Amino acid sequence: MDDILTIYDTRKTNAQNIFNEINKLDQNLQFKMTKETNNIITYMDLLISRSSNKLELSIYRKPMETGTVIHFNSNHPYEQKISAFTYYIHRLMTLPITEESKQLEWQTTLAIAKSNGYPIKTTDDLRKKLLTRKQKQQEQNQEITETRKKWVTFTYHSPLIRCITNRFKQTELNIAFKATNTIQQQITDKQSLNNPSGVYTLKCNTCNMVYMGQSGRAITKRYKEHIRYINP
Repeated sequence: MDDILTIYDTRKTNAQNIFNEINKLDQNLQFKMTKETNNIITYMDLLISRSSNKLELSIYRKPMETGTVIHFNSNHPYEQKISAFTYYIHRLMTLPITEESKQLEWQTTLAIAKSNGYPIKTTDDLRKKLLTRKQKQQEQNQEITETRKKWVTFTYHSPLIRCITNRFKQTELNIAFKATNTIQQQITDKQSLNNPSGVYTLKCNTCNMVYMGQSGRAITKRYKEHIRYINP
């Protein structure tokens, strides 16, 4: 069980009541409570400051932290040596901390790098690389979001319509269905049952291949269009 951050309404309960209830969950689990001091509390690697109308986040390092990482001249793979700084910079870019905290964290990262023999250019290049990767990821996410807004609507005449819509599963299109018994359809002239719309199949007498389609118009009209395409 790891740390748990609790935000509660003081008008309805208090920290001691919550603490007592949590410790009743399991006799083998016993929690300890840490309260905020001067509107500040630490949670994992975050320092959370509370004001009257908002919370502000900054990076928290424990007092016993020495800033020791794998030395630049150590006989380790380069990927392992920069992994700590990759984590520091990624955390700096992704956490919703204040601009002041970002600047302070970056200076701390540079100080750790310097004390462990890393050239400034190494950390600068790593930061630029991670920033570029983040920007590309955001652009890709934006493209995916825009793509997901494309929808195709099919009239649900029967479960057979799935034979067509299933073919779109590997595409960038989303499928939506509309019913056949809408109010508009009930108050407008209906097509003759002898010549309905819906899902249909056409079989080629030459190759025995089958074409499956759907039409909201009369089947005979759509059939004539197919014949016209075959014999222009």
